[in-house]
Amino acid sequence: MISNSHPDSDRVLADLGDTFVTAFVDAVDGARADYAEFRSWKPGWFPGFTQRFTANFLHERIWDRVIKAVAQLESVHIVDREPVRELRSGTQYLIRVKRHHPGDRISAYPTEASSAFWSNSSLMLEGLESFSLALGYMWDAELRSVGDAVLSFRDGKDHPIWAIQLQKDASAPSGFTWAPVAPELPELDLTNVIREAEEESGT
Repeated sequence: MISNSHPDSDRVLADLGDTFVTAFVDAVDGARADYAEFRSWKPGWFPGFTQRFTANFLHERIWDRVIKAVAQLESVHIVDREPVRELRSGTQYLIRVKRHHPGDRISAYPTEASSAFWSNSSLMLEGLESFSLALGYMWDAELRSVGDAVLSFRDGKDHPIWAIQLQKDASAPSGFTWAPVAPELPELDLTNVIREAEEESGT
């Protein structure tokens, strides 16, 4: 039977398993601390760093931490053949580490292979589905700071279907909590509306 349904966040988290998800949240938290330590060590260097450099630095630290944590999991296969770095969890999920921007945007070179990886709209045989996921962190470009760990599922690089933020929580049975990423609201320019209202009221 042919299937074109998308997995929701509850199903994906359950399939990935608490151990894997917790390891990833820990990796993002650890990379955030590494980044802060680097900045405190050489604060004068950072104004000259490009966005690409900081993205690469954080990717390296997250990748190093996460593969050390999940290498012993039988359900996880690690692919680390430059330039491709990805994780396969079970038979269903292919995962890449990605920085997330407001609106759940991610950056990726627009190659044919990249487009194919992020396309989750193809029809598949039921039971043989394979889905691509972006695991990463929310990035504040203005403050140049690392936010919470993020897991997103998308139909194409620029079309997120859903995204959730993950936080470590020792009191939770799973070891973490999650919440949907709030949608980015459009910025509205109300200047003309306010001016017209003022003119009508005589203020």
